[in-house]
Amino acid sequence: MKKFIALALAAILAMAAFTACSGGDDSSSQSQSSEKPAYDVAAVHKTIEDANPIRMSKAIDDTYMEYLETISSLTPDMYDAYSGSYCPVSPGVDIILVVQAKADMAEDVAAALTEVKDSIYAANENYVGALRDKAEAGRVVTKGDYVVLVIAGDETVVEDEGVEKAYEPVDAAIDEAFK
Repeated sequence: MKKFIALALAAILAMAAFTACSGGDDSSSQSQSSEKPAYDVAAVHKTIEDANPIRMSKAIDDTYMEYLETISSLTPDMYDAYSGSYCPVSPGVDIILVVQAKADMAEDVAAALTEVKDSIYAANENYVGALRDKAEAGRVVTKGDYVVLVIAGDETVVEDEGVEKAYEPVDAAIDEAFK
């Protein structure tokens, strides 16, 4: 009888060890793989601005976000976090804004940031050259719940090699930020 109990306990312990080592139920690892990746909006912003410095850069704060509400449909109930900077000198079109949209709001945030981009372009369409071209070619990029508005790039490159050449480092920085 003692041998039988010892053998049964050994079998139970072996089964418990096997279950623990095999990871048990797969459902938790499956649900993690379907979750959207989380990014730090400040880190994404920094990656983009490091590659594309904005002259006389000023941080986007709540007051600037309130201004964006007046020129677009962007409202605070659409996002959880933001980080960005812009050129406060006129004429200046440069802006980098990273917004973490609330669940299922990324499309609405992207539409609102497209309105911001269009408003910046409209305010500068009478300028000839690099400023106008940069504003027109600005980027609104969505990655999961994150939306990025970027109007940036070296104006000398815009003038000498074209706006798309100037946006190559912008696009590369956006890709790098979302790795």
